[in-house]
Amino acid sequence: MGIHRTSRIDKMTLRRAYLTRSKACHPDKFPDDPEATRAFQKVSVAYDVLSKPSSKRLYDSQPPQSYDIFATRPIPPVQETFRSVIIGVFNDLLDGDLDMVRSLLRTVNDLNPSLRIGEEGINSVLVSLQAIRERALTCRTCILALHHELTHLLEVQRAFHDLSYFDIRRRSCLTIRLARLTVSLPIALERALTEQNADDIYAADGTRDGVGGADRTALMNARVYRLLRGLVHVLERMEHVLK
Repeated sequence: MGIHRTSRIDKMTLRRAYLTRSKACHPDKFPDDPEATRAFQKVSVAYDVLSKPSSKRLYDSQPPQSYDIFATRPIPPVQETFRSVIIGVFNDLLDGDLDMVRSLLRTVNDLNPSLRIGEEGINSVLVSLQAIRERALTCRTCILALHHELTHLLEVQRAFHDLSYFDIRRRSCLTIRLARLTVSLPIALERALTEQNADDIYAADGTRDGVGGADRTALMNARVYRLLRGLVHVLERMEHVLK
């Protein structure tokens, strides 16, 4: 997993390591490579061992060269582990960062009155983020899209926490980047779902006509989608100014 052998491992550190490793070997990325499938299974076993105190104590009690966790444990349901880690990370994001996103969106609205976001628009953005959780429980396409986006977001979070409190400019830049990446999550899922729908229609009748609609996209209504795109553009500009 690329984690130093210590008595305690922070939950977010473990999840970040799992997402990074699984991204490099996910079977969907290498569908015809049995070694990738095997590597993905190994990452799941390692996460399963290190995330449970009893199995981690057993692992820590053995010399590194003498204990093969992959030989002593059955392979867990890897897709269920994959889904639970992604949803867990996303739940932590909703529980911990939405207040920061709300505050920053209010600031963006004050600095860019032409956007005309208002409280209703801000609430629409937050509702679209919360709706992802329910969709991800049953949508494999959403889980795969979240995998990529959340891996990047966690790396930015780590960079932010590693900064000195006195590095105000860099901390401000990364705060805006975190907000941009968070607001971009529904857009990333929308793109993935639209591509999936287009593939399904093409497989059915050989044409991609009729995908999407003027009033509603695959995940949200078109007004909220345009609002999200506008916010991402403004946050990108703010981030660029602070670099």
